Amino acid sequence: MTSKADRLFLACLVAGLLTGCGQSTHAQGEGAPARAVRVVEVSVLDSAREVRVSGITRAGRRATLAFLVSGTLIERPVELGQTVAAGELIGRLSSPELRPAVASAEARVRELETRLQQLGRDLERAEDLHGRGLISQEDMERVRTDRDATLALRDLAVASLSEARNRLDEATLRAPFDATVDEAFFEIGEFVGAGQPVVRLSGAGDLEVELEIPESLIDRFAPGQAVTLSLFFLGSREVRGYVDHVGDAGGGPGGLFPVQIRLADEPGLRPGLTVELVLPVETGTGMAVPLGAVLDPGTGRPRVFRVTDGRVDPVFVSVGKLFGDLVAVDGPLAPGDEVVVTGLSSLTPGQRVEVLR
Repeated sequence: MTSKADRLFLACLVAGLLTGCGQSTHAQGEGAPARAVRVVEVSVLDSAREVRVSGITRAGRRATLAFLVSGTLIERPVELGQTVAAGELIGRLSSPELRPAVASAEARVRELETRLQQLGRDLERAEDLHGRGLISQEDMERVRTDRDATLALRDLAVASLSEARNRLDEATLRAPFDATVDEAFFEIGEFVGAGQPVVRLSGAGDLEVELEIPESLIDRFAPGQAVTLSLFFLGSREVRGYVDHVGDAGGGPGGLFPVQIRLADEPGLRPGLTVELVLPVETGTGMAVPLGAVLDPGTGRPRVFRVTDGRVDPVFVSVGKLFGDLVAVDGPLAPGDEVVVTGLSSLTPGQRVEVLR
């Protein structure tokens, strides 16, 4: 008796003889369009390389000034690029409720001061009359209580006056230190909301630069360490500096760490210049590919896709240190092999590809 499996095999065999259904899946895919990809060649790590990190000089002291109250800007005597001294007027607001609030608080204080003077005299008389037995202790204490209550109200009014005057003072901006005006955000006559930036200042004196350092090199830096940088667009002129601060955290796994460098006071230095730090790197021998060529879908087995005869095949590798935009790899690769750098996540083993040159 013929089984169901035997009958299915015979039917497939006959159909294959008549229609060619026995062709391989690989052969059937020959007509599928090739996937366009970009590739790079596996490179050899030199025994010594350089990592160049650049940044922009800035003032060691910086400030963005804002009012703590809202109002209309009626004064702004400073302009872009102007130098200002500490305490110099930067801007002033007009706010309709500030000055009346001060006047009202002053009037309330004067009223209570007058009342206190009268109650003070009343208390003196009450104490005298009580001493002569003409009024009771209760009557004298009533006058004393009125005096103490008015004294508390006077203290509260004085506090309110101080607050009103502080709010009026907050309608005036002054330079916190000697500086240069980098930017002015409002013109006279415009309404300024509380907390909105009005003027940005760069302080006179020390300059600094913040560099973003790869995690593989961050251990080279320590506070107080001397460094030499070059002015990139000024003939690579060298400038001296020292490490002021090393960031404790980078921008995520494989991220960059901020290193703040204080620059020496040298002629010609000013905010806004591009400086560069060159870091020699001893890499040893090995192979490297761009970081974007490595695919790790969460399995813990990173791989690259190597292109051979128009098709891609996954090659499992172990990943080493980062060197700029390259990462060291170890696996069955050879220098000059072409690996895919775009669209890795949608590739399948053996897929036909067209290399874009």
